[in-house]
Amino acid sequence: MKKVLIITYYWPPAGGPGVQRALKFTRFLPRNGWIPIILTVKNGDYPAMDKSLAGPVSDLKVFHTSSIEPFRLYKLFTGRKQDESIPTFVLNQGQSERFSDRLSKWIRANLFIPDARIGWMPFAVQKGMKLIRDENIDLIFSTSPPHSLQLIAGSLAKKSGLPWISDFRDPWTEAFWTSGRLNKFSRWLNNRFESNVFRRADLMVTVSPGLSSFFYNKHQKQSEIIYNGFETLYSDQVKTEKF
Repeated sequence: MKKVLIITYYWPPAGGPGVQRALKFTRFLPRNGWIPIILTVKNGDYPAMDKSLAGPVSDLKVFHTSSIEPFRLYKLFTGRKQDESIPTFVLNQGQSERFSDRLSKWIRANLFIPDARIGWMPFAVQKGMKLIRDENIDLIFSTSPPHSLQLIAGSLAKKSGLPWISDFRDPWTEAFWTSGRLNKFSRWLNNRFESNVFRRADLMVTVSPGLSSFFYNKHQKQSEIIYNGFETLYSDQVKTEKF
């Protein structure tokens, strides 16, 4: 069996929609001849927690690295508690927000490019190269957002020469949480990073025909589509688990 290094920021005990896609891929990859090796962050800043998700994948090899998390400074600046979760929709609230919230989000959008998870990159690249050597990795797979991990995967692919699959669950530069917040330089730099990922990745994957068409019109590169869906689990009763 071959081995795939899956790079994902969201991993149990993280909850919410962002963790489900990579989590479910790991359930089905071994049936198709691939052993998943997970590279994720240690003590990540997640919008939701769900410790129950760790049970079904407890037998996987999961490697955690440190990260510099600007959201901790955001919480300090806005008067939030350090253990308070920041829901994803907070990034798109309107003018009823406090000035400190609006200023912090502008700083996040324009100083932490492509996103506030960029502080994970040096740690993830170092650990990723070690895993590629020690685990005899055959393929790199990265799923975003956060889109900064696509830069991590790109760096690992360049250093190792391994093939790379880039998976997008959402747009990048045009994501709703950047609307009205990017200055000209930040937008240019995000577009440059995004274009480099589409140019260098060996295969692009998205979640819907609409997103696939959007990226094709922008980058003239076709994306494969793997829908979000559900897994049917059989016990005494039939249950469906969405992802």
